[in-house]
Amino acid sequence: MSEPTGHAEKPSSACEPAALTKKPSGDPEPAALTKEPSSAREPAALAAGHLWGFLTALRAAGVTTALPKQADLLRVVGASPPRDLTTLYWYARITLLHDIGELAAFDRVFTAWFRRGGLPDAVPPPPSGESDAPSPQGPGEDDPAPREVLPGDGVEASTLSTYGRRDFDAAGDRWRSVTRALEAAWPAVLPSAPSRRRRPARSGDRLDVRHIWRRAHRHDGEIVELRRRARPPRPRRLLILVDVSGSLRRHTPDLLRLAHTALRAAPARTEVFTFGTRLTRITSALSHPHTGRALRAVSELVTDADGGTAIGAALHEFLGVPRFVALARGALVIVISDGLERGDCVPMVRATARLSRLGHRLVWWSPLACSPTYRPVTRAMAAQLPHLDHLGGVRDLATGLAEVRRLPAVLSGPRRAAARRPHTPRPTRARS
Repeated sequence: MSEPTGHAEKPSSACEPAALTKKPSGDPEPAALTKEPSSAREPAALAAGHLWGFLTALRAAGVTTALPKQADLLRVVGASPPRDLTTLYWYARITLLHDIGELAAFDRVFTAWFRRGGLPDAVPPPPSGESDAPSPQGPGEDDPAPREVLPGDGVEASTLSTYGRRDFDAAGDRWRSVTRALEAAWPAVLPSAPSRRRRPARSGDRLDVRHIWRRAHRHDGEIVELRRRARPPRPRRLLILVDVSGSLRRHTPDLLRLAHTALRAAPARTEVFTFGTRLTRITSALSHPHTGRALRAVSELVTDADGGTAIGAALHEFLGVPRFVALARGALVIVISDGLERGDCVPMVRATARLSRLGHRLVWWSPLACSPTYRPVTRAMAAQLPHLDHLGGVRDLATGLAEVRRLPAVLSGPRRAAARRPHTPRPTRARS
C-alpha cells in the first residue's frame, strides 16, 4: 500500500458516490450547496434504489414479477441481508421467478444489473439454453442433483401465493360421449333425504285430517277414505371443492369440466368452489350451459390457478363463513385434491374432520390415487384418512365417470370407511 502524500485531499473509492468525496481544505462552499440529501448518502438507500431499478429492468425484459413477489424480495433482503451476489441471486430467483421459461431473461438482467454495472441495450440469450447462474453451494461447486419426484412425496406443492389467471378450454369432441354419460350419471347417484314439508301421499306416518274432513263433509259426515301425508325424498346438496394449485396443473381443466357436468345435471343442488391459496366460489361462473363459456368465466374469476397450496387455510376460510357452512350441512361433499399440504397439516386435518361431521358423506378424489402404487402415507393424508368416507382416484373425465358410478356403493356403506377399505383404483383407458 502506497503512503499518502502530503496532499490534503482524500482519495475517493470507486464505489463511493462523488457527492460523498471530501472537498479540499481552504476552499469552503456554502452548506446549502455541499450538503446532499441524507437518503442519497446512506448505502441502504443506494442499495434500495439499485434494487428497484433491477425490478424495473426485469419487467422491461418481460419477466412477470407481481407486486407481492417484489414485496417478498424486499422483506427477505431487509430481514437477512445477502452476504454476496450468489445469495442475492437466489433470493431474487426464489421469490420473483414464477415461470421457468423466464429463467434465461432473469439471468441476463441479473448479470447485467449486478455484475456488469448496468443493463446493456441488447443481450443475446445463451444458445444452449443453459443458465450461467451461480451455484447455491458456492463458487466452483456444481448444482445439486435434481430430486426425483414421486407420487405423494409432496415436493410439487408450494406455499407461495401467486396472482395470475389461466385460460381453461373446453374438452374436445372425443370427450363428448363421456361428458354426456357423466351428466346422465350424476342425478342417479346423488343421495336423497326426506324433505321438511309433508305432502299428500298414499302412505305416510300422519293422517291428512284436513282432506279427510273435506271428503266426509261431502258424504254427510261419513268418513269414506283415509288419506295420509308424508315427506317426499329430495336430492341432497352436492358440494364440490376443486384444488387448482400448481401441483394439479395438468389435471385442473378436466377437474373443472367434471364439476361443470355435475352443475349441469343438478343445477339447483350443486355448489362448486376452487382453492389454491384462496377460496373462490365459482358456481355462478360455471353455471353457463356451454362448457367453453363456463370455463372462460371461471378463468376470469380464479386468480390463484397454478399457484401455491394452502389447503388447510382454504378449508378454514370456507368453514368460517356461516352461509358456506350451511351448504355443507347434510350434503355430499367431494374434495378433489392431491392433499399435498406444505407446512403444518393440523389445520387441514381439523378442517377435514369438521367437513366430515357436517356433510352426509365426505369423498376425497386425488389424481395421485389413480396409480396402483399410491398409498396415503404422507402425514396429512394419513392423519385425515379416518375422517373420509372414500378415497378415490380422479385425474380426467374418464376416471371421474368411474368414480361417480362408485358413489352408490360408497353412500350405502358405513361412514368413515376409507381407512378400513383398501385403496384399489380401477383401471381406466388411457388418454390417447
